[in-house]
Amino acid sequence: MSSDRDFVENISHQFERTAVRDHMSVEDATEHQFRLVETAAQVMGSDEVFVEDYGQVRELATVGFGGGGRPRATARVEEVLARFFGTDEAVLVHGAGTGSIRAMLNGIVEPGSRILLHKAHPYKTTLPAMQHMGLDVQYVDFNDASELERSLRAHSPSTFYLQHVPQQLGDSYGIEETIELARSVGGDDLRVLVDDNYAVMRSHRIGVEMGADASALSLFKLLAPQAIGAVLADADSAGRIRRDNASAGAQVQGPYAMAALRSLIYAPVALAIQNQTILRAVDEINAGIAAGDLPFLAGAYSAQPGIRCIVLLFDRPAAEHFLRSAWRHGSPSQSVGEEAQFEFLPLFTYLTSTFLKATPGLEKYAVRINPMRGGTQTVMRVLRDALADTEFQTALRA
Repeated sequence: MSSDRDFVENISHQFERTAVRDHMSVEDATEHQFRLVETAAQVMGSDEVFVEDYGQVRELATVGFGGGGRPRATARVEEVLARFFGTDEAVLVHGAGTGSIRAMLNGIVEPGSRILLHKAHPYKTTLPAMQHMGLDVQYVDFNDASELERSLRAHSPSTFYLQHVPQQLGDSYGIEETIELARSVGGDDLRVLVDDNYAVMRSHRIGVEMGADASALSLFKLLAPQAIGAVLADADSAGRIRRDNASAGAQVQGPYAMAALRSLIYAPVALAIQNQTILRAVDEINAGIAAGDLPFLAGAYSAQPGIRCIVLLFDRPAAEHFLRSAWRHGSPSQSVGEEAQFEFLPLFTYLTSTFLKATPGLEKYAVRINPMRGGTQTVMRVLRDALADTEFQTALRA
């Protein structure tokens, strides 16, 4: 029992130290929605919001494209995104978040060049993309500003790569401060790229709005019905990405682009309500623990282990038994694309793989809850039913 207690106390302290990135309030998210609609109105006018063509129009594709065409509606949606985020260009790509990261790397980073990453496990499809390009990957702890500065001077990377959301327990560095440090040491030739997945439409600003050269994001995780993403970048970089995807089969067609924009309109408020639910549920869970009403739990945290969620910490290695119980009492047992529009029931599941790899044993003591579109009442009902489950309690007391 003492080893359980020591491990749980250590994990608890680490969660308290781990950053939770900026999240908009419902009021701010509403203004974000209004600003996106106003931007679309300026770009598209009125009836043009109903244009969903597959045709090619060369005159809308020459800037930063090197010739060639793209669907009119796709070009319009890309212009809306570029204006909204204050960048030269936006390029829609297939493959959601992974596709946007690969497109960003392929379009901006020279094969075989040196790239500097945070000393943590990257997202599972990011490192393979870098390895396939033959990049010289170097790691440094972004949480230590002095070490980061020394590494930038010693390694002289051509590219500096950040993941907006925390990658492991203990990550506390600020995004804007880290970008500023990289810029001050690396100079104008250093390309700063940000994986903004799970931060867009949550945070007030994303990487390109804080001084980065490019941002990659998933529109699929922002309620788009198709698995598409976007890269926000300067005109030259966008042109290279478009040339790489110049065939019609590789381009995002107009109906998909318009569907993504229509869905994106609703994302800020939906995500702000989700964040509000997380904060309220954590307060209610911790009150229940203090009152002795929620057995086996050591604490709850409003955290962001890759994905914004509630983290439940158990006082013993109960996580696997608990999840099996939660799946019997209302939570899906799998995800078809977490945060995608297809998912709305609260999801009780394991922590993200990057966090688990960085902290061996964490998978036995902690789980996460993503409320999705559900409220505190639904989260608490599933939680209480799962804890009261006879099979779960029998397994823990065996």
